[in-house]
Amino acid sequence: MFTSVTLAAMALSGSVPEQIRIALQGADAEGNPTGMNIGWYTSSEAPNVVRYGTSPTQLSQTATGSSHEYHKHNGYHHNTILPNLTANTKHYYQINGDSEIRSFKSAPVGTDATFSVSVFGDMGWLGSKERPMKLDIGGLQKNWSAVPTRAQMEKLFRNGDIDMVWHLGDIAYADDAFGHDVVGGIYEDCYNGYVNWMQNISSAVPYMVSPGNHESECHSALCVTDRDIGLQLSNFSAFNARWKMPSESSGGVANMWYSWNYGPIHFVSMNTETDFPGAGEEHKGDSGIYPAGSFGREGEYLAWLEADLKAADDARKAGKGRKWIVAGGHRPQVDMTKTTMKALFDKYNVDLFVSGHAHTYGRSYKSCVEPACKPTGNSTESKTTYLFCGGAGNDETDFGISGKISPDPQPGNPSFATPELSSGILQVVNSTSMVFKLYSSLDGRVIDTMWM
Repeated sequence: MFTSVTLAAMALSGSVPEQIRIALQGADAEGNPTGMNIGWYTSSEAPNVVRYGTSPTQLSQTATGSSHEYHKHNGYHHNTILPNLTANTKHYYQINGDSEIRSFKSAPVGTDATFSVSVFGDMGWLGSKERPMKLDIGGLQKNWSAVPTRAQMEKLFRNGDIDMVWHLGDIAYADDAFGHDVVGGIYEDCYNGYVNWMQNISSAVPYMVSPGNHESECHSALCVTDRDIGLQLSNFSAFNARWKMPSESSGGVANMWYSWNYGPIHFVSMNTETDFPGAGEEHKGDSGIYPAGSFGREGEYLAWLEADLKAADDARKAGKGRKWIVAGGHRPQVDMTKTTMKALFDKYNVDLFVSGHAHTYGRSYKSCVEPACKPTGNSTESKTTYLFCGGAGNDETDFGISGKISPDPQPGNPSFATPELSSGILQVVNSTSMVFKLYSSLDGRVIDTMWM
C-alpha cells in the first residue's frame, strides 16, 4: 500500500494515475479470456506496476508492464496485463501511485454466461454548453451534446446493466478539438478529458474499442503546420498507444483488428478503416495529409478475418464453439458491400454486425421484436442482421435533431431507424436468447428491441 506522504510526493511529480481503463486479455485452450489489461496515464514517467489479488486487503500479486510517450511532452500511457486470473471472480487492483483500490470481475469460463454489453459508436466529450464550438465548419455543430448519453450509461452501470463496453470507433472526437480552440493544440486535452469522463466505468468493466475514421489523425492548425507534431498524432497513434486490446491472443494487429470470446458469443472487432482495397484511410488519414494504414502485410487483414470467422463457425458447427458470432466495426453495412467482408458474413453465418459512423440508429429487416418470433426473409437473403448505433452524441451531430423525442417503431415493423440521442445494450438472456435494446439518452425509455 502507499502512504499518504508517498502519494503526496507522487502527485507533485505528476505520477498519479488517471484515465484508467481495462480490457480483456489472453485466451485459454477453449478461448476464454484469462487476463485483464490495466491502462492508465501519468503526466510524467512513472513505474508500470499494478498490485492485485482477490481481496482488497491482500494485494499479494504484482504485474509490471510498459509505457509509451507517443506525443512528446504530453505524458505517458501505461499498459500492464494481469495474467492467469481466476475466472468469474472479483479481483482488486491498485496502480502504482493511486490512492484508490479498484475492482473488476474476471471473464467467465464456458458458454453459459449471461451478461450485458453497452454498444455504441461516435461519442464525443461533453457538449456545446461545456465546450462551446467556435468554428462551425466542415460539419461541426454549434449545438451538440453527449452528456445525456453519458448520464444514461451511468444509470445503467449503477443498476448493474453494463458488464462490458464496446465503443465502435470515433472516440472523443479529439480530431475536432480545433473547432473549440482554433489555434491551440488541444487534441490531447480532449482525448484525456474523455477517458477521465469515462473512468468510473472504464476502470471497472472491460472497455473494448474499434478504430474509426476520427482516430486516424489530428486536424488542429498545429498538427497541420508542424509536420513533426502531425506525424506523432497520425496513423491511429493515439488509439494504438492508449488502449490495449487482445490482439496477441487472437492473431490480430495492435488495436486495429482482434477477436475475443465471452460466454456464448464470439466477438470480432473489425478494421473498417485501413488495410483493404478501398478503405477510407487506406493510404492517407482523413485529412489527406499524413500517411495511414499498412498495419499488416498486403492482404493480411482480410485473410485474418476469414480465418477467424471460419474457425468460429467451424467450432460452432462441431458443437464446441460459441452460439453466436457478433462482428463489429466503425463503418456500417453500406460500406461493407464495397468489400468482400459482407460475403464473409454470409459464408460463415455471422449473426449480427454492429457499427457506428452514421450518427443515428438503424437496423435491417432480419430482426425480431418479440422473444418468440422468427426473423423475416428467405433463404437467399442475408443471414446477418445489420445494426448501426452511432447516435451517442458528438460535435458533428445537431442536438436540435438528436435532442428531440422521435416516434417509436410500429409493432411488427422488421426495420427501424431514429436520429434520437441513444446507445444500446446487447444482452445475453440465456443459452438460447440474445436481445438488443436501444435506450433513449433523453428519457431512458427503451426505444427499440430486437431479439435473436
